[in-house]
Amino acid sequence: MREQCSFCGQYMVMPYGRQDAEVLLVGEFPGEEEMKVGVPFVGEAGHILEYELMKAGLDINQCRLTNLWLHPKNKEALCFEQSIKSLTLEMAGRKCLLMGSELAKYFMNNGIMDWSGLEVHSPLFPRSMKFAMMSPNPAQALHQPLGELRLAINKFVRRGKDGGQ
Repeated sequence: MREQCSFCGQYMVMPYGRQDAEVLLVGEFPGEEEMKVGVPFVGEAGHILEYELMKAGLDINQCRLTNLWLHPKNKEALCFEQSIKSLTLEMAGRKCLLMGSELAKYFMNNGIMDWSGLEVHSPLFPRSMKFAMMSPNPAQALHQPLGELRLAINKFVRRGKDGGQ
């Protein structure tokens, strides 16, 4: 049974994947396909992400998947607060790839282009998080060259293999 947001009533796309996964992949908000299926990263952009992770040496099935917003973005501040609390709990103790400008704006107070492919730090991250890196949203690769996404994913996977502490 799908969960509904207790504030606005929209159906939510809950985090998915292994509970004990060391890697957390975070998107901005679920798209149309994700809303239909109820799982993050199942649309065309999700397939691009899965392929790029595989090429870099990381199996998406060994990751935890979630979004900044657990349902389509809206103007309800209480919905966002609920999503942030959920995301912060998911980030604890993990290596996190944050994908998209919404995440950069929230955590870094700056646009994605300034942070893509870089390890980032924020006082909003849980202390137990191993590390976080930024990348473009995989949906960008549907409209422009995917070089920046590919570069960021490769850096993330290499950093994770270097110990990630």
